[in-house]
Amino acid sequence: MQTANDNITAITSTEFDSALKPENDELDSASKAEKDVEAEKCLSIITLLSEDEKEKAARTSYKYLVASTSATSKDGDNSEKPPPPSTEERDKYAMAMARRHLRAENGNEKKALQKMRNTIEYRDKMKIDVIRQCFTKNESDFTPPPEEEEEYQYHIDNLAPNLLEGKLFVRGYSKDDRALYISRAHLFEARGYDTEWFLKYNIYTLERAIACTERATNGEIEKVIAIFDLGQYSNKVRTPLTLSKDITFCLRDHYPERLEKVFMVCERERVRV
Repeated sequence: MQTANDNITAITSTEFDSALKPENDELDSASKAEKDVEAEKCLSIITLLSEDEKEKAARTSYKYLVASTSATSKDGDNSEKPPPPSTEERDKYAMAMARRHLRAENGNEKKALQKMRNTIEYRDKMKIDVIRQCFTKNESDFTPPPEEEEEYQYHIDNLAPNLLEGKLFVRGYSKDDRALYISRAHLFEARGYDTEWFLKYNIYTLERAIACTERATNGEIEKVIAIFDLGQYSNKVRTPLTLSKDITFCLRDHYPERLEKVFMVCERERVRV
């Protein structure tokens, strides 16, 4: 069943494997001139950002985030830290974020810049870097500042119960090495959710999928594949509409160009989307 959104397809489980075929990114077919124009626009966008905004934009790359925090974290010993990423590296990753927003806004620099700044503010508000690193806070290459230790532990305590349920996780890759972001939607109940932590639970899982894709493709691919296992989906077993809207708006506004495809795997022939 094809929905109103061409990127969202409802399929049966038997059709799923053959559907995960690699596709060439749209940029592969673009001319060099178009790439150059896009690069110039991205450079123009990041020149309008403050140094702090550039750093936060670059940290949307998990590779850069790890390199940056490993170089600056304090673990209480005298072990030698790796050098921090260079300004050139920072700007390269900041431009990648600018490019995603630029494409989402059909090349409109002004809109892309505003949306990019909105996303940087949103990531600060939602503590997304804490979400991404809270479960690795005791590893040798990263230790949060003492004043943030409580914040990291707070996120662990609230995220862990959701993660242990196994309703939302990252597992496997498509044939072109895009990580699979999997939601067992038929296991969610219609009530009893904390809005903030349900959204952060989804963000944590999506960020893991993005990080896995970045690692598997050495940063060449930025989009992941989302799979919703609807099973015996019904009104009694579904994500509340308000939470579904929160997730949808989060993806639309703050994760542009991050989803390659969305699949809905269902046992029933018809399902209301």
